[in-house]
Amino acid sequence: MTQDIRRLALTLLLVVAAAIGGAWIGGRIFSPPARPHTEFHQQLYASLDLTAEQRQSLEALDRDNSKEETYQRERLRIANRNLANLLEHEDAYNENVDAAIVEIHSAMNNLQVLTIKHLYAMREVLTSEQRTEFDRLVADTLREHAK
Repeated sequence: MTQDIRRLALTLLLVVAAAIGGAWIGGRIFSPPARPHTEFHQQLYASLDLTAEQRQSLEALDRDNSKEETYQRERLRIANRNLANLLEHEDAYNENVDAAIVEIHSAMNNLQVLTIKHLYAMREVLTSEQRTEFDRLVADTLREHAK
């Protein structure tokens, strides 16, 4: 009987550690600090030789995107806090914990989709030559975040 309890306790400990680790990693991947975002835009604006009209269009796209991005980031933070609270108070993996994990993944997915759609909208403002440089900058930035 004590062997079964030890196995159950070990399993629960591993589940909790995996959930916390997954939430932490997900938060780090999909919630990068504002500084790299700012640096990306500065690099983008500096290297693409934008016209005044293009700059205005890109700034308008950023303003339009900002509200939804803020909402999705807050949704992700709330979902992570909810999971943390559940892990602190639930004795076993259950449907509440499962639902909290699904909510985190949903929020991360929505944020990623929003970001990619925003990048494609930005891309439409650019000339063919600028798009080549833009694509390289985006790919390099994603690679950097993947390290």
